[in-house]
Amino acid sequence: MTSAAADHPEIEELERTAAWRLRLLDADPSDADSRAAADRLQALADELREDTSLTPLWTELGSLGNWLAESDAISDYAELASAYRSRIGITEHPDNGAAYLRALLGIAGGFL
Repeated sequence: MTSAAADHPEIEELERTAAWRLRLLDADPSDADSRAAADRLQALADELREDTSLTPLWTELGSLGNWLAESDAISDYAELASAYRSRIGITEHPDNGAAYLRALLGIAGGFL
């Protein structure tokens, strides 16, 4: 993992959501949706850690996050981003890390 990637809480949030999906799977081993979602969430987290070409998207997301924090909208953004992550692999299917970051930028941009 690069040190820059370690600074992105969005990666940890993906892994937390994957862990939640795995807990759902533990409760119901036939829950194929949660299995697929957990796999997708972890794959996105892994890609975000490794893909250094995403720096411009990370920078833009960081800038928007700073603005949201100053405008007191960060908790609303965090709630919407969490809801989005909970749907990944079920109704939301970002193709890759870049698509995931663009989705977060879209959520954040809704507060501008």
